[in-house]
Amino acid sequence: MRIELQGGEKFNGSPLKIVNQMKGSTMFSDVKTIREYVDMVLRNAKMVENVELTVKGNTDEELARSLVSELLERGLAREV
Repeated sequence: MRIELQGGEKFNGSPLKIVNQMKGSTMFSDVKTIREYVDMVLRNAKMVENVELTVKGNTDEELARSLVSELLERGLAREV
């Protein structure tokens, strides 16, 4: 899978690999876990884009899959 965010950043791989790449490119160095990163993305999407994302999962893989799916469904990212 390969996605492009609205800002033009491109990421590829499995959903978990994509979210890890996204997490690595964030300017917030205090975000250490996938859960923390997902929570930050949810807050920012609501604040900046006025979009409420629904992300569910118990494992990093489930959270990543759910986040990538939501970003695509809500138009915050597209598959390329």
